[in-house]
Amino acid sequence: MNNENVFFNPGDAIASSHDFKEARRSAQIIKAEKPTAGQLIIAKNAKNGKYAIYLADSVRDQNHGQPYKIADKL
Repeated sequence: MNNENVFFNPGDAIASSHDFKEARRSAQIIKAEKPTAGQLIIAKNAKNGKYAIYLADSVRDQNHGQPYKIADKL
């Protein structure tokens, strides 16, 4: 697991789950359905531990997002 901190607006999440395997499976499905989409990031919310899937280009700065830890990239 990557210890890199990133910031996202929770409203920008494509999908979310409490389970990493379920989040990764959802990300793989999204990637397969939209192969032209940018890189997907599965990130774990630092406050509630929930996983969310984001497009890599939706990263925010610390003043406009909540902290997440990168769990995986597709």
